[in-house]
Amino acid sequence: MLRALLTFALTCVLVQGTAAAQTPETQETPTTYRLTGTRIALGQDVRIERDEEVSDAVIVVGGNLVVEGRVRDGIVVAGGDLRLTSTSDVRGDIVIVGGQVTRDEGARQLGRVSHVSFGDWWSRRGLGWIPTVRFGEVGPWISLVGTVTRVSILVLLMSVMLVVARAPVARAGRAATAEPLRAFFIGLAAEIFFVPALVIGSIGLAITIIGIPFVAVLVPIAIILLVFAFVLGFTALACRLGEWVEDRLGWQPGNAFLATAIGLFLLLSPTLVARFAEVAPLSAAPLTFALVATGLAVEMIAWTVGLGAALITGLGRWYTVPPPIAAPPHSPNGPTAAEPNHLVI
Repeated sequence: MLRALLTFALTCVLVQGTAAAQTPETQETPTTYRLTGTRIALGQDVRIERDEEVSDAVIVVGGNLVVEGRVRDGIVVAGGDLRLTSTSDVRGDIVIVGGQVTRDEGARQLGRVSHVSFGDWWSRRGLGWIPTVRFGEVGPWISLVGTVTRVSILVLLMSVMLVVARAPVARAGRAATAEPLRAFFIGLAAEIFFVPALVIGSIGLAITIIGIPFVAVLVPIAIILLVFAFVLGFTALACRLGEWVEDRLGWQPGNAFLATAIGLFLLLSPTLVARFAEVAPLSAAPLTFALVATGLAVEMIAWTVGLGAALITGLGRWYTVPPPIAAPPHSPNGPTAAEPNHLVI
């Protein structure tokens, strides 16, 4: 009897000790999530808190994403990194573009993880987080192909300009060489004030009911005229530069296409040499950077002067500097019909 009582008491003590050991600290309490919708962020970092559950997808472009809570749908991160903490729970697929995925021990992720990478992405602090992309060894070739494509399109437009507007090209070229400073400042003013003037004009037309339909006509016509003026002026300047080179070399081919090709090559040679130097086996970064900067400066000045010359001449419709008047030949027998009589005292 005494042995039975001791056994019962010992059993009660063990049961109470086991129940006391299961304190709230050791028991896992369920997490209560606050529900949010789709999360989309551009140029900033995003953190899904531990008590947050996103019902739809999370899209982050140009920033990093840290997931501590739950995401029911997929995740897309472009230009940044993704971190899944130990408390994260992602139910959809993950697509990471140009970044890395860090998964802590205990993180749950049920879908697939897809990496899309064509270079090195990183973010830098400026006026915010700015995504930047480098294309690795393919980058110089992409720059070269882009430059060659741009030059090819420019050659096509300049050839069409020489065919359909040869006389306006000649007039704008004379104006560019006669008054280069004036043409530069007029072209610079046009480049600066074109967009504000177009916006103000569109607003002014939109205020009146009658002028609303003209807004749809004003904007494309203004852009077409600006492009025409740019191409006309650049073609004119390249042609005059090529003619100047031909005169210095003693050439007299009299071919506007050849002169324009020579001038275009001189204007674009720094940029072309820089692009070809970038893909060379032994690339000198300082020299390449200097050539690119020089090429951009030369092109900017050429485009601006050409635009100013095109505007000065009214898109090549008139001359600004009249051609010199040749003096009539002096006749030893007295004044001719073309020479006025002078009174001799």
